[in-house]
Amino acid sequence: MNLKEKINSFPKTPGIYLMKDRDNNIIYVGKSKKLQNRIKSYFTNSKSHSRKVQRMVKGIHDIEIIETDTELDALLLECEYIKKIKPMYNKLMKNHENYSYIKIDTKKEYPYIEVVEEIDDDSIYFGPYTSLKNLEKIKEILNENYKLRRCKKMNKCLNYDLNKCIGPCRESISQKEYKTIIDSVISDLKGDSEHIIDILTQNMNKEISSLNFEKASMIKDDINKIKSLFNRQEVINSSVDKDVKISLNEVNDDTCKVYIIYKGKILKSEIIDKNKLKMFDKEEYIKENISENIESDDFSDYVDKYDIDFMNIIYNYIK
Repeated sequence: MNLKEKINSFPKTPGIYLMKDRDNNIIYVGKSKKLQNRIKSYFTNSKSHSRKVQRMVKGIHDIEIIETDTELDALLLECEYIKKIKPMYNKLMKNHENYSYIKIDTKKEYPYIEVVEEIDDDSIYFGPYTSLKNLEKIKEILNENYKLRRCKKMNKCLNYDLNKCIGPCRESISQKEYKTIIDSVISDLKGDSEHIIDILTQNMNKEISSLNFEKASMIKDDINKIKSLFNRQEVINSSVDKDVKISLNEVNDDTCKVYIIYKGKILKSEIIDKNKLKMFDKEEYIKENISENIESDDFSDYVDKYDIDFMNIIYNYIK
């Protein structure tokens, strides 16, 4: 059976497909709600495909499929295979190399903001976020507008003289007052408030009133960077919130598959008869199928950057 005949024999059901080269190496893993239709699309209208896809298709000598119950199952299986095999043409699940965190160690007398690549202690972390360059810029925006401590050694640097720092090293502010400011920063980064947006907006309006439109435009760019960070944090918060989610996916005319999702992880899944949906009670189902002590289970409040792509896929699918 040649490759074309093999593709025509594939089912139009959910699953993943493994593209293989001449040496039987997996070069690409994909998923689809209808396997045959998706795989055929690689070999039709090739001129409309990107150069990368055209190059990949030329190297395909065999295709293996794995059927799944639902599209969500296919998504999850695709993630597992990509993370394990790391095929050359897949970008998904490789973004962790570019992720970083914003860190604040509240145990310090006068905490400061850091940008780090790993979670290595019990400080407060936000993220992970892409683009180290943008994170450094956001750190600068927060430092500038809250006038936070920037030096690690508290050595009476020039920032205080230049009005760029509130001056804890000069004893110009108490620990209690400084903590109030840090709490505002943390509240902003959590997405609970928008103090920094208010500060920046006021500054922008002052520059507009003074006809300093170039400066106002620069502040507007800062506002957009902060808002982008807030939007990203909202997605992360939704991925790890403490609400248990239920997702129902149709398998066929008679059955569906129910998933229990907690902090971006699938705790349980099973196929049920559609007739049971009339009597389906979400709260009761959760109580019957997961531990009452779920809060004490080993679920971190932080998102590991190695799992963020996987969690985003689940979150976006449910959304």
